[in-house]
Amino acid sequence: MKRSDGRTEATQLRAFAASQSLLNRADGSAKFSFGTHLNSYLGESTVVASVVGPAEVKIRDEKMDEATVELIVRPAVGFPTTKEKVLERALRQTMEPTILSGMMPRTLIQIVVQIEQVDGNILSTAVNAISLAMLDAGLPMSSLVASITAAIDQQDNILLDPSSQELENATSVHTFAFDNTSSYNLLLSHSAGAFSEDQYFSCLEACKHASERVHAFIRTAVEKKIQKEYQQLQSSS
Repeated sequence: MKRSDGRTEATQLRAFAASQSLLNRADGSAKFSFGTHLNSYLGESTVVASVVGPAEVKIRDEKMDEATVELIVRPAVGFPTTKEKVLERALRQTMEPTILSGMMPRTLIQIVVQIEQVDGNILSTAVNAISLAMLDAGLPMSSLVASITAAIDQQDNILLDPSSQELENATSVHTFAFDNTSSYNLLLSHSAGAFSEDQYFSCLEACKHASERVHAFIRTAVEKKIQKEYQQLQSSS
């Protein structure tokens, strides 16, 4: 089959792109994209996430036995709306449980998500960007999270990593996030539209399999960054 953006398979993902340590004033930062400028015929969804903390927390927000986690989403243009608030809630519910906040009591962890480009589901893009940013910040984490979106089209095809046009024409859209433990635990399940139980579980299985590629990409990106920093350290000594 030929998809609206030129991809030839329903399960074909756009190329991933990532970079870390982008922002000097943050303890950790990262950019993640589905789609790259190298493939001009494909659209691109890009998010930059930054992490500040553990930092001093206001007394009214202080928790005696764990860190306070604050998550803010900023749209590509204009001011935040209800849409960004809904996204904030979903992202916080997904990412906060993976932070070992009990190791950082009475502190603040602030995560800021800046949406840069949107061609597809931004929720999964943001999850992956936050995962990279938290790694870059060195936060203690129980696991790494990766996310993928699937859409079911009018012909009941399951399209992985759908474009905005595919989302608009879909009968239902499903976003999942999984950790990288041996059990591949489901941390996020967000669905919209009309679908059957069989369709839901088919999307779940397809996204679970595809998320392994995202996990592998994130690991490789971090390894390359560490290797580059080590080489720079060696050359300067």
